[in-house]
Formats: sequence, structure tokens, C-alpha cells
Amino acid sequence: MNHIDFLSTDHYNEFKRLAQRLTDPGNTGREYFAALYVIAGNEHVRDHLLPYMDLEAGKIRTSTIIDENTFTKQEFVLAKLVIHLYNHKEWVLPTELISLSTEDYKLAMQAITLCRNEQFDGVTIPNA
Repeated sequence: MNHIDFLSTDHYNEFKRLAQRLTDPGNTGREYFAALYVIAGNEHVRDHLLPYMDLEAGKIRTSTIIDENTFTKQEFVLAKLVIHLYNHKEWVLPTELISLSTEDYKLAMQAITLCRNEQFDGVTIPNA
């Protein structure tokens, strides 16, 4: 039994807003949605990565994200995770993931779960 757990109503609403821009959501892979989940859940990562996204086509241009941006340590790990989930062009070490703040760690672990090819039984959206 798997649930998609959002961090907050803002996280859910941002994910929904970004996902609704897709022209053909049924033709978009779970990797994109997992990456979008992270992007929707962290405002700073979102600010850095949105310019590299074609939200209508469900594509992310990942080749220059790392070189063209300055990230904090936490943002850097999440940006690398987005790229890894989307196309495996970056690596994220387990030690990097466990060093994340509690909220970003939850965000990362849920995104990894989303990227797996499994059915989800429900969605949890906190009221606060």
C-alpha cells in the first residue's frame, strides 16, 4: 500500500499547478512527475530549475543546471536528485540524502518512491 504524501497544501497546490501545464500528461513518465514533486516542494530549487523546464512538454534541460547555478548544500543535493530522477545524469550519494533537513529528506524519499513503478492507493495532503 503506497501513498503520495505532500508536505503541505502549498506543496500539493504547486505540484498541481505545474502538472496542469502538461499538454499530454498520459504520455509523461513517472520520472518527470518525481522530479516535479521535488521542484514543487522546495521554493529555492524551483526558482533555480523552472527556467530549464518545458512545462507543457514535460521536459527538463538538465545539461547545464549545475554549471549555471549557485546552490546551497541542501539545494545542490535536491537539484542533483531532480536530475537523477529525471534522466540519471547526476548521482546522489546516500550520505548526501541523510544530511538533508527533515523536510527535504521527506521530500527526497517520497520523490524516490514516486519514481518507482508502483501503484498508489491514496494521496495525503496536510491541512496546514
